[in-house]
Amino acid sequence: MGKLIVKTAAITLACIIALALILFGVFSLFFPSVMVAVTDKLGMEAASASYSVSQYKKSGSIEDLSVAVKRSYAVGHYGDAAGYGNILINDEGFTAFCDAADAQMSPAEELIMGNTAYYYIGITVASQYFVGSDVAIDTAFGALGDSFTENNPVVFLVNAAKEREDKEFCGQVLERLNTLNPRAEDSKYFEDYKNALEEYCR
Repeated sequence: MGKLIVKTAAITLACIIALALILFGVFSLFFPSVMVAVTDKLGMEAASASYSVSQYKKSGSIEDLSVAVKRSYAVGHYGDAAGYGNILINDEGFTAFCDAADAQMSPAEELIMGNTAYYYIGITVASQYFVGSDVAIDTAFGALGDSFTENNPVVFLVNAAKEREDKEFCGQVLERLNTLNPRAEDSKYFEDYKNALEEYCR
């Protein structure tokens, strides 16, 4: 009798585990947005980032794409952040998406992120740097126009290089900075930033 009970319990447990695995697979494949929420609540940030990429692949929406880029960067999945970030910043709806996000941004968020476009371009170029892409500098400077405000993509790029104590790369950025002539309202910040970078590169 005892052996029968143990055997029945083992079979029941195996069935429960098999069912759980099947459900996990189904949700992962067909409902990645659910898995993003579940893994995020469980503190599984890396898994949540991966599922956010799956969710973007399923929906194709720029909103899901932005989440995938942001989450991937946050957990150090720089390959995904660089690749999908490049798709995001070149999407024809990127400007409209950023304008809408800026309109809803709180003062606290604005202080941390700056503007939305610079934030996503910034984490994209930082990720490009981390994966060794040679387009990071061109992407960062291409976003500036005649401005040089705080939290711009070049600042993101330099911070990434400083994280790895890469003075040689910072020197390359400095060479490009010396070719800029930003608008008057940005000139003080620009000169202060450039001087600080020169000091770092010595």
